[in-house]
Amino acid sequence: MKRRAVAAAGAALLTVGSLGTVAVADPAPPAGVVAFADEDRSSSLTGEVPRQRYQFSSPTTVTYDRDTMTGAPSAARVYVADVGNHVVRVLDLDGRQVGALESDGASLDPASPHGSVPVITAPLGIAFLSKTEADDDRLAGLYVNDVGTHRIHFFRTDPANPDAFRYVTSIGQKGNGGGQDLTLPRNLTVLPQGLLYVSDEFNNRIKGFRLDPATWQASLVTTVGATDATGRHVGAGPVLPGEDKDWGTDSTSYDDYAGSPAKVSGFRIPQGQTWYRTGTRTFLYVTDNGNNRIKLFEVATNGTLTLLDILGRFTASGSVEHLKRPRGVRVDTQGNLFVADTYGGRILRFDNLAGSGVAPSYRTSKSADAVARWAYGKLGLHQVDMRTPATAGLEDESMQLPNDAVPLLRPDGTRVTEDVVAWGTFYDDAPVVLVSDTGNHRIKKCWEGPSGGTILRCSVSDGVGTATDHEFWGHPRELPGQLHYASALVELPAQGTQPATILVSDTPNSVIEQYSTDGARLGSFTGSQLMWGVTGLATFRTGAGGDDRRVAALVASDATLPWPYVADTSLRLYTGSGSLATTFNLTYRTGGRPQPAISFLDGNLPTAIDVVAETSSRLGVFVTTSSDHLWRFTYDRVNATLTTDWVAGGRDASKGQDHQTDWNYGPNFFGQGASGTFDQVQDVAAGGGRVYAVDRRNQRINVFRADTGAYVGRIGAGGGTYDHPDTITADKFFLPHGIDLDPASGKLLVGDGFNFVVRRYSSPAGLAPDASGQIRPAFEGYWLDPSLGTLDGGLFAPQHVLFSSTGRIFTDSLISNRVTRFTTASMTPAP
Repeated sequence: MKRRAVAAAGAALLTVGSLGTVAVADPAPPAGVVAFADEDRSSSLTGEVPRQRYQFSSPTTVTYDRDTMTGAPSAARVYVADVGNHVVRVLDLDGRQVGALESDGASLDPASPHGSVPVITAPLGIAFLSKTEADDDRLAGLYVNDVGTHRIHFFRTDPANPDAFRYVTSIGQKGNGGGQDLTLPRNLTVLPQGLLYVSDEFNNRIKGFRLDPATWQASLVTTVGATDATGRHVGAGPVLPGEDKDWGTDSTSYDDYAGSPAKVSGFRIPQGQTWYRTGTRTFLYVTDNGNNRIKLFEVATNGTLTLLDILGRFTASGSVEHLKRPRGVRVDTQGNLFVADTYGGRILRFDNLAGSGVAPSYRTSKSADAVARWAYGKLGLHQVDMRTPATAGLEDESMQLPNDAVPLLRPDGTRVTEDVVAWGTFYDDAPVVLVSDTGNHRIKKCWEGPSGGTILRCSVSDGVGTATDHEFWGHPRELPGQLHYASALVELPAQGTQPATILVSDTPNSVIEQYSTDGARLGSFTGSQLMWGVTGLATFRTGAGGDDRRVAALVASDATLPWPYVADTSLRLYTGSGSLATTFNLTYRTGGRPQPAISFLDGNLPTAIDVVAETSSRLGVFVTTSSDHLWRFTYDRVNATLTTDWVAGGRDASKGQDHQTDWNYGPNFFGQGASGTFDQVQDVAAGGGRVYAVDRRNQRINVFRADTGAYVGRIGAGGGTYDHPDTITADKFFLPHGIDLDPASGKLLVGDGFNFVVRRYSSPAGLAPDASGQIRPAFEGYWLDPSLGTLDGGLFAPQHVLFSSTGRIFTDSLISNRVTRFTTASMTPAP
């Protein structure tokens, strides 16, 4: 089941003027694999305005052909990496889809040294070099980072049809050595002289290549990053807000840099890149995402790089701030810098203070902070913000993990402008900035004031102001049966003639979707939406006879609770048919302790839940929360009471944190936290007298006694935040998320997020920790092939996992927004 990204008219465009396609279609999913909840729904959108007749699934990078920005919006060409749909979309400046780059839609360029067109599995980063920008127009075209295969592909547009593509060549192979070795190449940029720079993210380095258009061979010209004693590139940092400033003359503000040269030479998770040319000089910008900063280099004729500046701390409206996990960087022809500050949920502009022909500068001196010309946006989900008048008016500011902020330029270097009405005032010639709002699955337009000194507003939803349709590009992922973001995945067991069903909680849409075990949608579980976000689900039986199935649902902010408890966090219990049976107020039950109460209004959201029968009348209820705590409650099914027993976990203060508004790295941020603490707790499973809670950014599973909450040990070697293994081994997770215990065998299932696999272990019940505190169940194997990327069957960033009573395995994907089912027989044995 391939999700077609182009309607029939767009598909026809791709065949015009082709050269006799020698293309490879997307491979069929592995035997026994079924994917659902992400089917192409374009047929449901034919009545929408053109920019709303398709849907994105985690759109990341935006680029465009400057040569097409000459007048009519219909002639402009914008390219979007729609990674969850493993396609690059071609749009005009009104957001109308006019084409796409898919594996079986491209033809082979006559100059290509290859025999076929590669399969595109996960196009996370893209760059376009226009003919008027290129020193040699043979280099003009679209460059695609495919993180599924760790390769970069180069396509030209077809001269007979600018919305079709011809494949030229590829570079890259998975590895951590020299030459073309790359591991998860995230972003890239292509300079006019044919230099191609790649953010080799998992190797914490950037690489520069020179592409020869005569032979299409790529030669390595430079590698930049910090190395250890063996010469291996390692993550540098952390850069500490409040201690590290920028980079410059040594002073008390810079002592941490002076004592840590690896912070100057190194990266941790390099991502977005762009270039700037002024006179005869060329400059390269790279976001050092894990270190919350941007590096600026000058590019030599031979492709080597000289570091000129590092930007991290800045002032905005007079207050001192810091970049927070920046991903995207772009410049205009004056060198003004535009930044997608991803974890800040905003976009920024820094003006170039230098003249033409000289190195760009964003600080008045090496001892000064950069000054943001403007900062705009906030972290937010537009479905949620649209629900009340108090938040809908600010919905244009809502951005969830913005990945790119792209000022559009004409061939002569001037800004592309549009006329726009902003909050009742008409502005003509307002410069346009395109923003990839990744977590909201859309592309937004933002309009600067004509002088560039402010953002007037960004795209809004239908019903805000005078908007009669959604202004952004890409229809919201809110159609029945599809997922915006899955927050829980459970099975409602069979009962009598009622078959087992799969329940998926979609928090942004406040709905529990119900599917058959074959992937057919069966409607909303409760028959309607649920107010303010279900974040966790569990199922159990009451033992009362008849249909004794129950579904436990965590509701972050329950508007049905009586005053004065309206909007407290609740635990709702539903019957197997979806009728509400009981509601418990969790905020009330967790107050008055040293640990934060479970409360949406206080920023401590419930994360996950599991319920386990312990006696004929008593069930253990285990809840994890965003303050990194694990709670235990006891549910008495005879008396229908819920009591609070204990709370465990918490954060290691030496690590600090970066995933809330008030954030600060501690000195041990990239280390493994103390035993029993959490850094971004996720899913929870209980059984055999123990509780297993995923400690995502410490890359381990914490194990506690179910009766007392006493810490027992950990599964996995653990590691610091974002440290990743080279291969899939028994002990090394990489940002794990989901966990489940098979009630029949006791085996353990783990959704190992950015290793792109689901793992299975033998039963950990009763195993004692070794001298290092590690519990070691046997690693039995994993699903599926990580190189599938986001194709059907590819488990790109798996989250929740589920052992089904049918003997099959289910998981959902953070990036692809779908559920995948596979058989136990399709497991790859452990190495």
